[in-house]
Amino acid sequence: MSLDHLRKPLQLNETTELKAVFDPALRCFSAQLWKDGDPAGLLGLVGEFTHPDDVLDAVDEFLTERGESPLTESQMGQFGGMLIMAKGGPDAAMLQQAVDAPHTVLPLF
Repeated sequence: MSLDHLRKPLQLNETTELKAVFDPALRCFSAQLWKDGDPAGLLGLVGEFTHPDDVLDAVDEFLTERGESPLTESQMGQFGGMLIMAKGGPDAAMLQQAVDAPHTVLPLF
């Protein structure tokens, strides 16, 4: 199964999308809101979010302050995956492995 959808922006509606960003030089995450192809907001100042969960904890408030609906549970999970893929490295490789062969990374009870 491909994770290509996690490398593209999250489409919130016809004109609005949320992009997951990782800056390798600063080692921090952020979220960019785009409306009609133009930047409409940035969540995460330099060095503020060092873990994807930090962004996920703040994204709903960020969106509602800008007149957007909070993320659904499904969108939240997808955006979390997008943040992991934006960083790349071992976490992204583990996510890919979990999708490709879940029996190799998830315990069976």
